[in-house]
Amino acid sequence: MAYFPRLDELAVAANSRGLFEGMLVYCDQDNARDLEFANGLDNLWVELLERTNERQLFITELEGLCPSAKRYKIPECLNEDKKQDLIHLLEIRKVILKKYRQVSRKIVLIEKIKSL
Repeated sequence: MAYFPRLDELAVAANSRGLFEGMLVYCDQDNARDLEFANGLDNLWVELLERTNERQLFITELEGLCPSAKRYKIPECLNEDKKQDLIHLLEIRKVILKKYRQVSRKIVLIEKIKSL
């Protein structure tokens, strides 16, 4: 039987194209999961922000009451909790933004690869 060297090259090229398409599908799925994760974090961030705002309203109402030693300790404690919540809000926001940037870069890369 005759040997066709180009046939081997064509077989490798066909397999490579299938591998390439599979890689693109995997990247699209990975990006979708990353976006879902970032959206979930964003929803948690919104919930924590709402709770922090509610706590601030409650603290403001408590501070409007007649001053006493017991009532002073409660707003003080709640203010400390609020400060920690604000720190957590900023940390979560940074993670969300990093994840969105990461996915955005991957989407741009995939679009460039697809256009080749």
